[in-house]
Amino acid sequence: MSAGAVRLSRVERRFGEVVAVRRLELEIPAGAFFSIIGPSGCGKTTTLRMIAGLERPDAGTIAVGGTDVTHVPAYRRPVNTVFQSYALFPHLDVAANVAFGLVEERRPRDEVRRRVAEAVELVGLGGRERARPHELSGGQQQRVALARALVKRPSVLLLDEPLGALDLQLRKRLQGELRTLQRQVGTTFVYVTHDQEEAFSMSDAVAVMHEGELQQVGAPEDVYRRPATRFVADFVGAANVFPARVQDERVAGSYALAGAGGAALEATGPAGLGAGREVVVIVRPEDVVVGNGGASATVAAAAFAGAARHVTLDAGALGLVQATVPARADPLAEGDLTTVSWPADVAWTIA
Repeated sequence: MSAGAVRLSRVERRFGEVVAVRRLELEIPAGAFFSIIGPSGCGKTTTLRMIAGLERPDAGTIAVGGTDVTHVPAYRRPVNTVFQSYALFPHLDVAANVAFGLVEERRPRDEVRRRVAEAVELVGLGGRERARPHELSGGQQQRVALARALVKRPSVLLLDEPLGALDLQLRKRLQGELRTLQRQVGTTFVYVTHDQEEAFSMSDAVAVMHEGELQQVGAPEDVYRRPATRFVADFVGAANVFPARVQDERVAGSYALAGAGGAALEATGPAGLGAGREVVVIVRPEDVVVGNGGASATVAAAAFAGAARHVTLDAGALGLVQATVPARADPLAEGDLTTVSWPADVAWTIA
């Protein structure tokens, strides 16, 4: 395993009768921006804390850079952590906060000054070295916490919802800055969040967890377009879900299906689903085409949402269909008659 990579093998963590993480198998490539997402209580933060050494697994092993660190204390692991609460020392200025870990390691003063200066410049805080935390904005405090973690040059940087306390606009801006910073330093970032959009916008790969178990790992677009489970489909974005039965696999991974009321459906999916298999077909609202042929539908509701309109349509045997259409398109009103359709290659089958 290359330096900086993280591997968890059959890792479990229990709190009394509650299994927080169950038989987790996960490998994080070196140099990746890797996110772990899932709802509250899914085990993502517990997983991060086990990598950090702040929690000890009840079973399994954890390796960093090919070295087993399962029983290595946190302070001896080549990792560092940035929490949602930045935990800056209020009586120390920016430079002293960033230098704290190096000073504790008794590094030479010249080395400390040089590395602190590099870290402060890296996060865009040059000129603010003498500012105290209360004189900084929330975004600047987050950068100090990042600099303090990066100055020790960890193989892996762990980030536990570090943007959670910031307002929406600042979060959006800092997402881009974090991704740029990760590319500059090349350190493996492991990022935990419940916000899938945040994770998708920054990550090379994401892992989705639910009730302590790993549901899927993959590139953000693969997870969104080809979810492995119904939970993943629902968690990573809005989805139309149509119960169906496989009629025929025309070619590998391409199916003809019968939906509710006998409605004919076509969809892609994992190869090898046999005829008669009960499945669900998901279609993302932004992939639904309104008013260009297909099944007859009646507009049940329509709402303006800035750049788009969210439309609910009653498509008879198919049931209610959610569609997201450009706001500049001809507005649809409740009761309007129209049609709905979608290309077969955007519909995905989940067994």
